[in-house]
Amino acid sequence: MYRDFIEDLLEKQKDEIIEHIKGEFEFSKNQQEKNWIKSAQLCEILSCSPATLFRLRTDGILPCSLIQGTYYYKLSDIDEMMEDGKVF
Repeated sequence: MYRDFIEDLLEKQKDEIIEHIKGEFEFSKNQQEKNWIKSAQLCEILSCSPATLFRLRTDGILPCSLIQGTYYYKLSDIDEMMEDGKVF
């Protein structure tokens, strides 16, 4: 009886873990499909201030698009900037 209870509990936990992992993969897939992000999102990702983003834009380090007063950054450009900034 106790063994059945433990097996049922483990089965439920296994199902919950599988569902959680599926959710994480779905979230990751949705993030990859997204090509452009806004300044606030990029500040959060890079842990930087809006002033730092301003400097990266004006120095030509990070390309962006300005649409109706909002700056958008292409994820591939961010990856390229990070790769170019590697120190070996």
